[in-house]
Amino acid sequence: MARSLLEKLKELERTAGVRRVSEAAAPGGEARESSPLARVNRPESPREAELADAGFQAIPTPHGPVWVRETGFDLCTHYGGRPFADFLSCDLGRLSRLAKADLAPERMVFYDIEATGLGHGGGTVPFLHALGYFADDEFRVAQYFVPDYAAEGAAVRLLAERFAQKDGVIVTYNGKSYDWPLFVNRCVLYGLRPPEPAHLDLLHPARRLWKGVVGRMKLADVEGVLGVKREGDVPGREAPLRYFAYVEGAPLASMEDVFAHNLRDVCTLARLALEIAEALEERRAWSHAAPHVGLATWFDAWREWESADAQFRRAVEQEDADWRARWLFSLFLKRRGQWEEASAIWLELANDFPHRPEPLVEVAKYFEHRRRDLAKALEAAQAAQARMDGAACEYGEIARRIERIRRKLEREAACQADARRLL
Repeated sequence: MARSLLEKLKELERTAGVRRVSEAAAPGGEARESSPLARVNRPESPREAELADAGFQAIPTPHGPVWVRETGFDLCTHYGGRPFADFLSCDLGRLSRLAKADLAPERMVFYDIEATGLGHGGGTVPFLHALGYFADDEFRVAQYFVPDYAAEGAAVRLLAERFAQKDGVIVTYNGKSYDWPLFVNRCVLYGLRPPEPAHLDLLHPARRLWKGVVGRMKLADVEGVLGVKREGDVPGREAPLRYFAYVEGAPLASMEDVFAHNLRDVCTLARLALEIAEALEERRAWSHAAPHVGLATWFDAWREWESADAQFRRAVEQEDADWRARWLFSLFLKRRGQWEEASAIWLELANDFPHRPEPLVEVAKYFEHRRRDLAKALEAAQAAQARMDGAACEYGEIARRIERIRRKLEREAACQADARRLL
């Protein structure tokens, strides 16, 4: 028989420092009630008793109870090969710059939902909200479960109050396109003014760093970069079906794998934020060019030239350094006035990519304007034109360049002839 998540978590307590906050024993041997999620009343129905037995606690609100289960991970607990404690000592300076917000571990809330569909309309109900955060020497994950559709309003109102807390920063993965707009729409549905916290969506920096490595950018794909391995994980697409069955009367045990999937997603968010923060602090190196190019483009935009130069050089040293890596590096060198090195890369690219005219166009510009060698500039421009489709808009531009160089050559020849006559 498959073990429930509660049983799995209890096993983790004995092996990896995980505990259920509501079940932490006080010195006197009784369950600790100082947690804000302490049980406030006794279950009144079999369904409520089932939730309570699974570790959920009812928080009373004016609009009805909100069922929450909180799991605490000791900071020494490893996830993806790193302890949660590493996040507390990580430099978040550049990640803050990326987020356009002042990041600190105690201010960050890692947010992930499970919903009945992928849309944002009124028919899509987020039935499970997970919030991960650091508190009291732990990484905690609070899961807000909506056991039936009528209970959603109370959960949305309670979460809106939580997100409206001052200086909080929401951290998601694809949350700017899905999780957060869906939550905002639920707030509007219940007549609430949606909170507006700072928001860091990790999908965008992860895509810039690892799109060229993992291809697909689902969170499960990125976990491979982090060293996170999931065994027996329920696919996210099954979560709505499990929830529909639960609402129709299936036991809560049928939802345990969904709760576990959601819990792992939030833990992965924290692990991913750590990886990106350390990458931005140049504490990571890869055997692929793409992540180094991603870092270099950030540093270039931030005018951190030395770091950008170092990352571009690491990129082009990799075996999989492609056109993009070498081309962007050459343009960076051009902007920095390092013409000789840039021109050498253009000539290499022209040889390695015989159908690309761009490097030869740059070579023509270099010889025309920097070296004042019009003969070589004309040769490069004509070679670039030969690689172009006559219907391309760039064809007219290179044709005008060739004509201009020819006129310059004619004037130069005329001046030389006049000089000879004076002799």
